Amino acid sequence: MSGGTDIEDSAALNRAGTGAQNMAGRTRTTGAHPVDETRSASKDFGSGNWDGGLGGALDGLAETWSRQVAALASKCDGLSRQCGGSGLLYQGTEAVNTRTMRALSGASSDASPFG
Repeated sequence: MSGGTDIEDSAALNRAGTGAQNMAGRTRTTGAHPVDETRSASKDFGSGNWDGGLGGALDGLAETWSRQVAALASKCDGLSRQCGGSGLLYQGTEAVNTRTMRALSGASSDASPFG
């Protein structure tokens, strides 16, 4: 029994990579809406309109939110690169292995010895 990961469908890795890339884009787009609204609200509670610290607190909140959205989107980008790269490497390795086995066996059929 192998301790590694068996890949049944290497194209699924490519789809997962594409999905993660799409998720990164949606995260950036969706995550920007609360930041825009919070920054707008912070202006309403700035020092010219409000003597309290609400404007500064809202600015800080918007900054924290922006950093967290960027970090999450970055993780999705990284996952996309890892899945997509692994899928392509696996497919390339399988193609080389299939050609090698065909050459060694002298097989003339298109059937792969790997299934």
